[in-house]
Amino acid sequence: MLKLSAEQLNTLDKDALVIIVTSLQEQLISMSQQLDIANERLADTSRQIELLTEQIRIMNQRQFGRKSESSLSEMDGQLTIFDSFNETEVLQKPDAPEPVIEEVIISSYRRSKSKGKREADLDGLPARIFEHKLSDAELAEKFPNGYKELPVEIYKRLHIIPETFIVDEHHVHVYAAKNNDGTIIKAERPADLFRNSIATASLVASMINGKYVNALPLERQSRAYKTNGINLSTNTMANWIIKSCDYYLSLVYDRLHEHIYNSKVIHADETPVKTMRIDNTKIKNGKKTYMWVYRSRQTRGTHPIVLFDWQSSRHSDHPRDFLKDFSGTVVTDGYQVYHKIAKERQDLKVAGCWIHARRPFAEIIKSIGTSNAKDTIAREAYERITEILHIDNDFDDLPVNDRKKQRQAKLSEKVDAYFEWVNHKYTQVAHTSTIGKALAYSINQENYLRVFLSDGNVPPDNNYAEQAIRPFTIGRKNFNFMETDHGAKASAMIYSIIETAKANELNTYKYLELLLTELPKHTEDKNLSFIEDLLPWSDRVQKECPSKYKKS
Repeated sequence: MLKLSAEQLNTLDKDALVIIVTSLQEQLISMSQQLDIANERLADTSRQIELLTEQIRIMNQRQFGRKSESSLSEMDGQLTIFDSFNETEVLQKPDAPEPVIEEVIISSYRRSKSKGKREADLDGLPARIFEHKLSDAELAEKFPNGYKELPVEIYKRLHIIPETFIVDEHHVHVYAAKNNDGTIIKAERPADLFRNSIATASLVASMINGKYVNALPLERQSRAYKTNGINLSTNTMANWIIKSCDYYLSLVYDRLHEHIYNSKVIHADETPVKTMRIDNTKIKNGKKTYMWVYRSRQTRGTHPIVLFDWQSSRHSDHPRDFLKDFSGTVVTDGYQVYHKIAKERQDLKVAGCWIHARRPFAEIIKSIGTSNAKDTIAREAYERITEILHIDNDFDDLPVNDRKKQRQAKLSEKVDAYFEWVNHKYTQVAHTSTIGKALAYSINQENYLRVFLSDGNVPPDNNYAEQAIRPFTIGRKNFNFMETDHGAKASAMIYSIIETAKANELNTYKYLELLLTELPKHTEDKNLSFIEDLLPWSDRVQKECPSKYKKS
């Protein structure tokens, strides 16, 4: 644009000046608009950078940071940690021949049995008594005028005997009539675990317990056996575990499935796992399948039950089928599938989990640091929810009706205040931000999070399900995928029986041994009522398989 001097401007007429001023105004308006657009883009970029930075902090915290929230508050009831390794279905070869004793026992090695008696104990453990005395000659020398014996001094020390293997030889006596009329009778002997197999209940129970309870892969167990003179291949061990599920443990699993419906409250959760072969068809790179878990909440007249259910997808048909005979409340983490099923039925209600509502706020606090989180929305939300959970913990030992009354009296106002506060704060933050999404979760789940206030049987969280599924989720980090759907279903059965045994305070090894000893005796039975006597809470099982460890 031509620059005019002051003298030239003074000589211009009115119309020319109007044109010049109008042009300048338009330029200024255009520049102002462009500046506004640039500022908006800069603000958007800044918000995107802030959001990405926030997401990176959260991902770093999830990947590398502390998983527990114990450092944030003293009011937590968090998860226990178990471990496992899942290679049974990979190693199983159903057509592999059974080994014989001569193949299993390494002849160059013999273990001598320790001798002792079980008359004293250390906290209920079997014990050996060693008498330490002076000889008559020593006593006569020390006490020439005679002596009397004072009460003995007793010292207890803990001793361990590593795995001891014994061959059970069954000598079956056979009888025939003297007149050779063809009558031949054999003495009875215990039922075999598997036909023409050297496997015993104690041996297979030890393998299952080692793998699914103590996180010892079959390969490692096999190497440990060899150091004790026993040569068992991992294929053989895998076959025995799969057969145990197919022939025996499935009976107990099915009966537990029937009993879980007696509960008024069931906790539910699910986690993905890759499966490489389904229906004998190998899938390139595997298929994303799911392990579902359902855990009953123990109430008067019922017992804790944990059931794993492997399914090929996360479709709503699976929980719909599993819960078809259940009437009551399902406590979940907010997965919409359960809400969809509840809308289809009048006798099914869904309750939300306050721990899940609190978790995203805890992640934000951990990602930016506790000191930096002071006076933030995340910190206030975390403390509000923690206070609700802490107050509710005081009602745990109350009868159901009294717990409901206490919740109505002491928690209703705090829950109302929390949701009023959440809705207000939600209007002040970007809805796509991490804090916005955390607030949105509570808002969307409000109806389900309020359920515990109106039902004393319903807890405010889904920790039961998360604790139950933890052994599988931790084990999944080791095995990464499952080889077959058959193996996945077997693992689901074993996890179910073991976790139910733990919940009923049983010694898992002794319980597995009892099941694998008793169930083969009933292979010809049409009436399966005998299974009731083998369930984890039966008087017999509680007497024969108690755990020395009792949960506080």
